[in-house]
Amino acid sequence: AMGRGEATGGAGATVDVTASSISSNITTRQINELPRNSRNLQQSYTFDSAANNNFISNGPTTTVSDAITSGNSGVDTAATGEEVGDLFEYKIAQPITVRRDRSALIPIVQVKMDGERTSIYNEGVRRDRPMGGLLLKNTTALTLESGAVTVLDGDAYAGEALMERLKPAEQRLISFALDLGTLVVVRQKQDRAPTFMVRALNGVFQAHYYQTDQKIYKLTNQTDKPRVVYIEHPVREGWELSKDTTKPASTTQRYHRFRVELAGRASVDVPVTERRVLVDTYQLANFTRQNLEFFIASRYIDEPTRAALEKIIDLKSRIAGVEARIGQFDQEVEEITKDQARFRENIEALSKTPEAKALITRYIAKADTQESRLEAINKEKKAAQEERGRLYQELDTMVRGLVLDRNL
Repeated sequence: AMGRGEATGGAGATVDVTASSISSNITTRQINELPRNSRNLQQSYTFDSAANNNFISNGPTTTVSDAITSGNSGVDTAATGEEVGDLFEYKIAQPITVRRDRSALIPIVQVKMDGERTSIYNEGVRRDRPMGGLLLKNTTALTLESGAVTVLDGDAYAGEALMERLKPAEQRLISFALDLGTLVVVRQKQDRAPTFMVRALNGVFQAHYYQTDQKIYKLTNQTDKPRVVYIEHPVREGWELSKDTTKPASTTQRYHRFRVELAGRASVDVPVTERRVLVDTYQLANFTRQNLEFFIASRYIDEPTRAALEKIIDLKSRIAGVEARIGQFDQEVEEITKDQARFRENIEALSKTPEAKALITRYIAKADTQESRLEAINKEKKAAQEERGRLYQELDTMVRGLVLDRNL
């Protein structure tokens, strides 16, 4: 591969040299015949992946990339590079003068690099087909800066790509064209796995389980030529690959990359299953008989825990009975209060009528009886409230004392 830097002369005779890239194999005649896409060919970078190339058919003995890296190509590197802190500096070996309104192309790298022709599938880019691309490894000692790349497939123009910065020994997938020979269909299925662990602590019962999310990538090679496809599956926070998923070829900050070898006219299913831990939470203070029956049917609990939960449910039933009694007392007091208000209104109206003296006496007697009942209600209600307080304290002690940590 060969990289070049372009320098342009301005009015102040200042020259800035930046660039890096990868290039390979050209003859003078072939250069003139290449499609230039309205650009200077010296501004493009070319690739030839003769090794592991699953797409290129047999071509001429001397290809474009072979010619440009041959000893008689007439191109020699004119710069060296070294790290400068977090940056990389290219040093020009010989001074270069660039006249005003002129430019110069300076060779930076001229060496063959390791690469594998491949297809790259990313559902977020295109759902039905992958992109044709290259897995490129920087085998030079130089950092290759980011920039535009023109790709030549043998002697033919293959496409355009943008390459991010590539440090020595790093490798990167670069896509440059649509792969019309591979079809991809994606199916998705979500499910809940059985509970694998239960815990009870500080009055809370937890049932831990996995939520699973599976994508099945169906790859179909519609050509007779074998090919390699890399599937880029997004990395999601909180999710992990399940144990039954094939280990990815590599994992970056954004993607799990799965390498799939696809024979001619073959179809392959690639299942990728992810899972995350979710928790169902139950407050033991609000535990019900229905919850207990569900736990028993699901085999969440052992016999000692079942007995402890039975005691909690019985205690809650007693508390509910006391609460009902207190409610009845409140309702009775409300009814007596309404009756006494009515008695006062009637007595006031009848006091002006001498003949109603007997009825007034009856109202007063009934009100006196009700007052005695109010006193009794207050005593009974107070006793019920004290009992309720004791039961709640007993319930709190019981639920906090229940500790469970069990793998299912």
